[in-house]
Amino acid sequence: MVSFIAPGVTATNLSEITDIKANFGEARVDQTTGAITFQPYVPSTSNPLSAEIIAAQNDYQFAISYQVENTIYQLDGSVLPLYKDQSNKPALRFSKVSQDGTPLSPEDQARPANVSDWSCITDNKSELMWQVPQANGTYAFDATYYWGDRTINNRDYSEAICALGGSCNTDNLVAEANKQKLCDRSGWRLATRAEWQTLLDKNLFDEDTKQSPVNNFYFPYIDSNYDEAYWTNSFTLYPNGHDIKATADDWQGSNPLVGDAHVMWMGEDFDFANMPPRSTNEPHFTMLVNGTVIPDKKGNDVPKLSTQLTPQNIVEGVDENLNWQSRFVKHGTLGQALTLQDSTDWTCTSDLEYRGVLPNTQILWQRISKNEPLKNHALAVEYAEIINKAALCGQTNWRLPTENELKSLLVNTPMYGMDSLRASYITSVFDDTNVGSDSYYWTSTISSYHPKTKHFAFAFQDSWSASSRIANTEMLRVRLISTTRLQP
Repeated sequence: MVSFIAPGVTATNLSEITDIKANFGEARVDQTTGAITFQPYVPSTSNPLSAEIIAAQNDYQFAISYQVENTIYQLDGSVLPLYKDQSNKPALRFSKVSQDGTPLSPEDQARPANVSDWSCITDNKSELMWQVPQANGTYAFDATYYWGDRTINNRDYSEAICALGGSCNTDNLVAEANKQKLCDRSGWRLATRAEWQTLLDKNLFDEDTKQSPVNNFYFPYIDSNYDEAYWTNSFTLYPNGHDIKATADDWQGSNPLVGDAHVMWMGEDFDFANMPPRSTNEPHFTMLVNGTVIPDKKGNDVPKLSTQLTPQNIVEGVDENLNWQSRFVKHGTLGQALTLQDSTDWTCTSDLEYRGVLPNTQILWQRISKNEPLKNHALAVEYAEIINKAALCGQTNWRLPTENELKSLLVNTPMYGMDSLRASYITSVFDDTNVGSDSYYWTSTISSYHPKTKHFAFAFQDSWSASSRIANTEMLRVRLISTTRLQP
């Protein structure tokens, strides 16, 4: 509610004020103070739309008129959406930002798209910045994209269409926004479902008039894509895809190779949490976000693996690196299997070796830097928390592996008639492994003899690799693991 001094109103003529009207909301005269009070979100008796939609349709520009005796007065102004800040004080919910990162003037903040221009919106409540779809150009509202690094359309859909120089996929759109430093920011990315939920508003949605659940004063072209889907960063995997008869290597079908990603619908299903994902080779709309990740709660975490993970046997003289693709898959930053598996740029690696004993579990290993600083055990645990906040490969359940889990990355090449574990795949998918007699990696397995002061760590050596109980204060290497349940 806002209030202001009303011209023509005095203490002696309060009872003579008549015909008070407002183009939306409700205006009244305070009979004690004589001030005009205006409540913008009062439901209309003549308009079936919500008060929030009506206010947005009027661009939050109010026009109040009233009559005092024979004189008609009119008041004009704006009442942009507010929220309660950390001090519990009302503050502007959204801020318009120009392409160079400059916030628009207070006057332009209140002006609609036909008389003003902006490229991004900062949601001051969530502290996220959103890329705003435009009429045309790189961020055109009607441009469509495949998800991630996909380049080929699903045969049941038309090809993606956009203004990018390369393939119309979300990886390239993200790269272009970061190259341009859109709104003077780098770090643009696809939004999580949780982040989309901070922007979507049931009070702004109306099916009959095709009003999307996003505020069309700040995002004026979203309604043009009513009942259409926008990509999120949430990658998932159905073991058999969605095709009735899925073909394993068919990039134009729906199968485990292509994978799936969740979308947000701008229609009646926008808040349906169990909406099935879409194949990543379908063309859909995209809107990027910038800021600290608000991760999704996926509920598909798998606890530490208790199943014994027996190391792979490799005969002496055989180079496992030549056949790494029979066991491992390279994944991109959002968790998707890369289209080009011979890429030298990937973020995580999944291990298929144990699908026989763990048929519905994805084992994902973090790709690391050989120059990553060493850490004591407490720092290693804190490091996992940092990685989870960044939602690496779309996962927020990264942790230190158990002794059993970390041991699975070694292979057994017998020597002198005895088993001998060694570091493996070190010139292919695990070329980031430091190999040496002192190259120990932390595990989460506690030493039963010294439960408060020691954990097991594994030495990655070229032969006779073994684990040791090591004091928690020692500085060792870290490689994290994520174990998740695949979609049923």
